[in-house]
Amino acid sequence: MDHMLFNNKLRLVYVLLLCVLLGLIIPYIIGSTAFNSVDIDRYGTCAINVSYRFECLPGRLVIGEEECHHLACCYDINKQDDTSAPVCFHSIPPEYRYVIANKTESSKRLYKLSEGRKLDLYLDSVMDWTPFGTDAWPLRVLIQRGKSDIVRIKLWNEDYIKDPMDDFQEESCVGECELDVEVDTTGGKFNITVLRRTTRTPLLQTIFGPLVYGEDYMEITTRIPTTHLYGLGQRERETFEFLPNFQGRTRWTLYNREFDDDAGVTYGSHPFYMNFEDDGKMHGVYLRNSAPVEVGVLPIPAVVFRSVEGIFDFRILAGPTPRDVTRQYTSMVGLPEMPPFWALGYHLCRTTSNATEYENVVDRMASDEVPYESDCIDARLSYPDPFGVFSNKTLERLTQMKAEGRKFFFVQYPHVPVASGAYESASSEKLLMKLNNSQPYYGMVEEEVVGYPDYCNENTFAHWLNKTGIRTTYANADGVMLLQNTPLNSAVMNYSLWEDTQGGACNATQAEACCPLHQWPFKPQGIDDFNRGTTCSRAQHTSKAVPGLQLHNAYGRCHQERVHDLMKDLNPNKRFVVTSLSTHPGTGSVGGHFGGHYPADFVAQRKSLVHILEMGLYGVPLVGMPVCGTTNGSSELRIEWCLRSHQAAAFWPLMVSHYEKGHTPRNPPNFSSGFSQQLAIFIRQRYMILPYLYTLFYEAAQSGVPVLRPLFYEFPEDQGSRNNGLQFMLGDALLVTPVFSSLAGASSVAVNAHFPPGSWYNFYSGSLVSSSTTGEELVLDTLLTDVNVHVRGGTIVPLQGNLHEYIKTTEDVRKKSFYLLVVLTTNITTTEPTTTSAPTSTPGSTTGIPKDNVVGEESIYAEGRMYLDDGVTPLSQNPKAHILDFSAVAGRFTLTSTENACEDAAMSQYSTTVETIRVFGAAKIDEVKVNGVAHKDYTQDDDTNAFEVKNVNFDWCKRSSLTVTWL
Repeated sequence: MDHMLFNNKLRLVYVLLLCVLLGLIIPYIIGSTAFNSVDIDRYGTCAINVSYRFECLPGRLVIGEEECHHLACCYDINKQDDTSAPVCFHSIPPEYRYVIANKTESSKRLYKLSEGRKLDLYLDSVMDWTPFGTDAWPLRVLIQRGKSDIVRIKLWNEDYIKDPMDDFQEESCVGECELDVEVDTTGGKFNITVLRRTTRTPLLQTIFGPLVYGEDYMEITTRIPTTHLYGLGQRERETFEFLPNFQGRTRWTLYNREFDDDAGVTYGSHPFYMNFEDDGKMHGVYLRNSAPVEVGVLPIPAVVFRSVEGIFDFRILAGPTPRDVTRQYTSMVGLPEMPPFWALGYHLCRTTSNATEYENVVDRMASDEVPYESDCIDARLSYPDPFGVFSNKTLERLTQMKAEGRKFFFVQYPHVPVASGAYESASSEKLLMKLNNSQPYYGMVEEEVVGYPDYCNENTFAHWLNKTGIRTTYANADGVMLLQNTPLNSAVMNYSLWEDTQGGACNATQAEACCPLHQWPFKPQGIDDFNRGTTCSRAQHTSKAVPGLQLHNAYGRCHQERVHDLMKDLNPNKRFVVTSLSTHPGTGSVGGHFGGHYPADFVAQRKSLVHILEMGLYGVPLVGMPVCGTTNGSSELRIEWCLRSHQAAAFWPLMVSHYEKGHTPRNPPNFSSGFSQQLAIFIRQRYMILPYLYTLFYEAAQSGVPVLRPLFYEFPEDQGSRNNGLQFMLGDALLVTPVFSSLAGASSVAVNAHFPPGSWYNFYSGSLVSSSTTGEELVLDTLLTDVNVHVRGGTIVPLQGNLHEYIKTTEDVRKKSFYLLVVLTTNITTTEPTTTSAPTSTPGSTTGIPKDNVVGEESIYAEGRMYLDDGVTPLSQNPKAHILDFSAVAGRFTLTSTENACEDAAMSQYSTTVETIRVFGAAKIDEVKVNGVAHKDYTQDDDTNAFEVKNVNFDWCKRSSLTVTWL
C-alpha cells in the first residue's frame, strides 16, 4: 500500500514537472514560429483596450496572424463589439518607435523647450524597416517657438527629403509663453507632448501609436482632448455633420484631383484642424505638407496622419478661442485678401455650345430686371488652349459688357497645348514639369496633348507671360476663375508601354506612356492609383528639384499665386479677384475659391454648405459653390431646388450661377419670366446686405475671421452648436437656416432649427422667435418663398436699397440711402456656463456682442460697425474710408462717424445718407426724437413692437453724429 502511494506521488511529481516544462517550451515554440525572422523582445503590451488599437497595416482588409506577428504587431480577432477595430495592431508602447541618437546628451531623460531657444534632436529608428517593408530612416526633430502662442515641431530626414518652401519664423515668447513642450526619452521612448501652460492640458501627444518615417511611408499619431474636431478637409462626407466618426475610425485622404465619386477625394487639401478642450478652450494644429496625406480618427480620441512623401511639420496654435486660432493660423498662411466691392454681387457663367446663349441670357436678365455684376461669356472661350487669342466676337461682347458697367470674369486653365505658341515659349524658358528632371512630360485634356507649367517657379513665370503676349488677354479681365488646376490629366496610363520602351514611348502623341509605374506599398484611403485623373507622381518640379507628388496639393495654389502676380502687375492700383478650384493653405491670401461638380439636388446643397463653412476656417472667406449646381440632378426638383439654392446663396460670401457643358442651362433667364423675377427678389436681398457683407470682409482682411461662420465659432460654449452643419452665421448677426428638403406636394416644409443662447428675431417681421440662456430647438414651418433668416439681439446691421426697386449692379445700390436695423437684447438672465466662455470680440473686430446676462434697462442694448471705401483701391494703399460706429442702450441709438472719406472724389458719387432706422425688441413707444427734435414719421407694429423711423435724412458728411431716442 505504501509502495503504491509512493508511486502515485512520484507520478504526480512527474506530471507537474512535465506541465512546467511544456509551459516553458510551447510559448517559446509558438513565439519563434509566429515572429519568424523578427528577433525582438517585445517592448510594449498587446493587452490593451480595443479603443487603443492602432492599425498595423492601414488599408489591408485581410491579414493573417503569422504575417501580423512577423511585422512585430499584435493579433486579436476579439473586437469586443467594436466592429471597426483592427485585428492586427501595434502594441503600446509600439515596436515602431525612435530613440535619441545625440550621444552627448544621452544622459538626459526629459527635454523641455525653454522660453527663448529651440530643441534640435536627432533620432534613430528602433526598427530597420517600416510596416510595409521599406527602409526606415533616421529623423531630425526641430522644435521652435513662434512668439508666445505658436510652437513648431518638424520631423524629417534631410538626406532624403528636401524642403524648399520652409516659411517658419522663429521668435521668442512675447510675455509669458502659452505653450510648454516636453520630450520624454525615458526607458527607450520618444514622446512629444505640447501642453497649455495654464491648465496643463495636453494639446498634442504622441505617446500612443507608432512613429514611422521611411521610404514611401510615414505615420504619426496625436491624442486630442475631445472629439469636437473641425477641419482636415476637403473631404467627401457620408453625412452632413461637421465632426468625423471617431467610433467608426473614419479615414480620408487629402489629395487634390478632379472629383471622384468612388475615391471621395476633392479639389482642396487643408491639413489644419481646430479642437475644443474639455473646459471649452480651443486650439489648432496645422500640418505643413503638400503631398497626399491620409487622415484617420480613433475612438480614444486621436488623429493619425499617414503619407508616402514629404515631411511632418506641425504648428500648434494655442488659441484659446476660435478667433485666436484663426488669427494664429492666418499669421502663417497669410491674411485673406480684401475683394473689390463688385465681387460681392451676382455673377453669371456657363459652358455651352449654343453660339447665341450669351446674348439670350443678357437680354432676358435686363427684361426680367435681375441684377448681376459680371459674366464669363463662356467658360471655354479659347478652350482647350487657355492662352489663345480672343475672337473678334468675344472682343465685341467684352466692349459691350464694359460699356454697360459690368465686369468680365475670365475663366482660365493651367495646361498648355503642345501645338500652341505658348507651349514652345514655356519649353524654351524651362518652365514645364518634366520626367526625371530632364525628359519632357505630357498629359491630356479632352483629347488634346498638353504640358504643365511649373507654377511654383515664381522667378521666371512673369517673364514667360510677357513674352507670349498673354498679358493682353488678361488685361481684359476684372477677375479670373481658375478651373481644372488640381491639375486635370485625362490620359489613361499605359504602364506597360513605358516599361517596354524604358520611357522612350513618351512623346507628344502618346501621353498615356508618360508615367512609370511605381509600386507604392501604402495607398491612402480611396487612392488606387496616384496618377489617375492628375499629373504623374514621378513628374518633377524643376524649379524646386522635388518630385511632383511632394508639391502636388500646392499646384493649384501656385497657379493662383502666379495669376495673382500678373493681375497685380496689370492693375497696381486696382483690386481684382482670382478664384481657384484647387485650394491649399494660403489660398485666401491671393483670392478665393469657386467651383466643383455639384448636381442640382438637396444632398449636394447640404454638402456644399459644409464645404463653404470649412473654407472659412482655412482662411478663405471668399468662397461659393455654383448656385443651382453645375450638373443635372433630379429634374422634377430642379425648379424648387434652384429657388431654395438662391435663397441660401444670397447670404453666401460669393454668389455665382454656372453650369457645365451638356447639362441643362440654369441661369435665371433659362427659366420662365415669372420664376426669373422671383429669383430677382432674392438676388436683390443680397444687394441690400452688401454694406454689412463688405464690412465682414474688411474684418476678415484684418484678423482672418471667417465671413460665413459655423455656429460653434460664434457660440463655443453652446453644446447644441458644436456639430451643426445645416445652419450658418453670416458674421455675428444673421442666422440662416436653409431648406434642404422638398415640399413633396405640401404647401410648406418643416425645418428643424437650433437657436443658440440669446434673443433671436425674424429678420423680416421683427417678431421674437427665441430667447433663452441655454439655446433651444424649434421647428420652422417654411413656405416655398420663405427664407429662414434671424437676427441676433445685441447687433446692428447696416443695409442699403430695398427689395423691389430695380438695380443693375453694385454701383447702383451704393447710390441708395442706408437702412439701419437695430436689434436689442432682451431682459433674460444666464445661468452659470458649464464651459469657459470665449471673449466675444477681439482687437480689430467690427462688433463685440454682449451677453444677455443682466436684468434691467441697462441690459437692453445693441452695437455694430460699418466700413466702406471706394471698393477698388488696395488696402495696402490705405484708401479713404467711411467708418461708422453704432450703439443703442436704454432707448437711445447713436451713430458716430469715426472716420470719413467725404472729401474723396471717388467716394463722392456714393450715398452717405441714413434714411430709415428700424428697431426690434423695444417696448411700446409714444414718441421719437432725432437729434433732440421730435420726429413724427414713425410707425410701430402692434404685434411685434418693431418700430420704423422714416425720413431720418441724416448725412454723415454734414454732421458727424446722429442720436435717435424713444420713450
